[in-house]
Amino acid sequence: MQNIRNELLELISKAENILLTTHISPDGDGYCSALALQRIISFLGKSSLLVTDNDDLSRYNYLQDGKIQEKRFSALQEEEQTFALAIILDCNSYDRLGERRVLIDKTKKIIVLDHHETENGLIKAELSYIETSFACVGEIIFSLLETEINKMPFSDRLFVCNCLYTTILNDTNNFTNSNTDRDVFIFASKLVNLGVRPNEQYRNFFLNHSPEEMRYIGETLSTIELHYQRKILIMHSTLAMSKENNIDPESIINATRWVQGVTGIEVIIYLREEKEQVYKISLRSETIDVNRIAVRYRGGGHKQAAGCYFYGTREEAKDKLLKDVISALEIHNG
Repeated sequence: MQNIRNELLELISKAENILLTTHISPDGDGYCSALALQRIISFLGKSSLLVTDNDDLSRYNYLQDGKIQEKRFSALQEEEQTFALAIILDCNSYDRLGERRVLIDKTKKIIVLDHHETENGLIKAELSYIETSFACVGEIIFSLLETEINKMPFSDRLFVCNCLYTTILNDTNNFTNSNTDRDVFIFASKLVNLGVRPNEQYRNFFLNHSPEEMRYIGETLSTIELHYQRKILIMHSTLAMSKENNIDPESIINATRWVQGVTGIEVIIYLREEKEQVYKISLRSETIDVNRIAVRYRGGGHKQAAGCYFYGTREEAKDKLLKDVISALEIHNG
């Protein structure tokens, strides 16, 4: 760990300009880890640019404080800017970078910090630290840079800690997922000691839903189907649902959290229509390794939570995913 820390700090100190990014459809771990790391890098005397796609990230407005250097890929592309160093968070696969891969391909040196299983198209990097024992990438950043965080001015340190606490909330589902272990609570307690207020962060991240969001979730839940002796739950959201409720699905939390823990369900399959014949798939299970399934569709994640994209009709997606999930369940059950 000390060697990783030293190498990370050396690469940052020598870089003329730094790119920060994460996977497509950024979540509360990848995006908020990037926000935290950018502020730490600034404390170290370096500037960095956080690059995302045209995602609706308004659900993280509570973390914005006017100091974030962020740009959309579409705007950056016109500038033909290159970077000395790219730091990729919560992602170890070229497949999950989307169009931003062209930026990475032109970058001189690359750092990967991730906690997912290795995926298709593993990113080639000067420094690659992929450790699945961590609950979130925020935990990796704190483990590597705790000394620097403790030295930061209070306002910047609190910003970093609030971002890192959000990474815990996202990837442990508020300490309810099976990746919640002793180390996660120690990490959280250190952040609280540095000023984080858990009740405020929970409210900001999980609550404050608009009536339209709740109606969208309700319409999604109304599509629930049960398969394979009621062990598989499938549900979906459509473009029409988001348009009728005037919301961007990217701006709300993954709908799977509303059905996790339903009695008797071993696998959850959620299909969210992105555009015609393009579906974002979320898979959840404490019985089978859903990452193995997601990887077949050029996606990935964790054994119990993974995602991918499917190109085709909803019925085609349901049929193929059901076959994959049933096969995995049958193998598991012997």
